[in-house]
Amino acid sequence: MLRTTLPFGLLFALAACAQFPALDARIPPSERQAPPAPLLPLIPILESADALSASGGFEAELSARADALAARSAGLAPTSDPAEDAARLDALRQRAANLRAATPWQASTPSASLP
Repeated sequence: MLRTTLPFGLLFALAACAQFPALDARIPPSERQAPPAPLLPLIPILESADALSASGGFEAELSARADALAARSAGLAPTSDPAEDAARLDALRQRAANLRAATPWQASTPSASLP
């Protein structure tokens, strides 16, 4: 345990001595002299978010958008032919069955049934 903790401890001690890059030098002087950004109170923002979720209007709007997207996607053409997909899936299942039944030296040879 000491053999591993000692090198890591020394590594961390060495890393703690490293110089950090001068990040403040990258900030332009005009921005350094500018007043800080005003802080906004968080309570009104959180209350409006709670009121929106409690009103139920948010859920109705979201479900309406989901229904519109589902209707829009129903009109799109399918990206693949189900018959071709079924034939490809059957060929893959047959190949998997052949690989399971093969001996280890036969399984490493390329199959002739690949498309």
